[in-house]
Amino acid sequence: MTSLDALVPYEEALARIVAAAEELRDSRTPATRQVGLWDASGYVLAEDVVADRDQPPFARSAMDGYAVRSVDVMGPEVRLRVVGEVAAGQTASAPLGPGEAIAIMTGAPVPEGADAVQMVEKTRRDGEHVIVAGPLKSGHNIAPQGEDARAGAVVVERGRVIESLTAGVLGSVGAGHVTVYQRPRATVMTTGDELVGLEEVPGPGQIRDSNRRTLMALLEREWCRVVDGGIVADDLAETRRAIREGLEGDVLVLSGGVSAGVYDLVRQALEDEGVEILFHKVRIKPGKPLLFGRHPGGLVFGLPGNPVSTFVTGLMLMAPALRILGHRPEHRTWYVRVPLEGTLPATAGRTSFHPAHIVLGDHDRMAVRYCPWHGSADQYSFARANALIRREPGEPAATDGDLVRVAIPHPLASW
Repeated sequence: MTSLDALVPYEEALARIVAAAEELRDSRTPATRQVGLWDASGYVLAEDVVADRDQPPFARSAMDGYAVRSVDVMGPEVRLRVVGEVAAGQTASAPLGPGEAIAIMTGAPVPEGADAVQMVEKTRRDGEHVIVAGPLKSGHNIAPQGEDARAGAVVVERGRVIESLTAGVLGSVGAGHVTVYQRPRATVMTTGDELVGLEEVPGPGQIRDSNRRTLMALLEREWCRVVDGGIVADDLAETRRAIREGLEGDVLVLSGGVSAGVYDLVRQALEDEGVEILFHKVRIKPGKPLLFGRHPGGLVFGLPGNPVSTFVTGLMLMAPALRILGHRPEHRTWYVRVPLEGTLPATAGRTSFHPAHIVLGDHDRMAVRYCPWHGSADQYSFARANALIRREPGEPAATDGDLVRVAIPHPLASW
């Protein structure tokens, strides 16, 4: 057994993948493009964005009510003459004088001379006058100019994902077009003479190629530009040809052909095409035969052919590399400790990921249930799950109420 064939512990394998992805990312000038803000959702900002003016750009009312002078509202109640009204988008026609009040709406500019706003619920209108409850301090219910951000201040940092509130902030400072990182390009192919297309009727001994669709969906969720490399026959020359084309992207992903069978040709074909194999086989269940390599232009993942093995290794080992290459703000998988409902079998000699279902129990307390499964071909049990329970080698069986480690595979990187 060569060192490449030795079982690599899960954390070590992950560390090697992360290091290789960071080295590749840092070795080249990032590819960027400009996109309109309306089309920018999901992209990562490639530059800081600054406020084009103070935010808010003027002192504005935080409430519907009346703008007043605080010196006029020193006691518990005062009667003031109403001299106007200002709504959002308008300005007062004249400064506020002593003993006067101006009706004001939320978001409207505070009139000159006013330094406080009393909410309408604490006032009573009496014809041309208003009774205002006090006392009030200067600045009451007023958002000062520049309270949120000063002109020229960074409001969204490079590396943020453009989603919801971030997109709104960009819009508020007039960033109609933004510079973003290009999405990494990933080619996905599956190997095996037993595979047929999803819409074909399998013949004797054949199965539909579900893995390619699984992987393409995973890659799309990780914000990659996905190239469909199709099904590759169990032929060395054909495998080499397909790999040669797939190496033109940032990431080449192959499913199948990485075990120790006669027709498992992927490793030899990769080495023949100049790919440096960094390791082959990980101490993980499911997914032991995982292969990882690199070449001057990108990374290569040879994932096991069984559907669950493909999914778990893709999610827990490949996805962090994709986030790094895509300049996402967080590449790590997060974990939480959650009480178990039911039981969970003991773990043998490999880091194991079990399908599970997170549920909301009594008093809004989160719990997790183990979903029994029938091996690495049982994608049906995994598809019914919504989480993975991680167990370390040699961990004993877990019982009801025990805290178990649950993976949150998609980082909370943005709203």
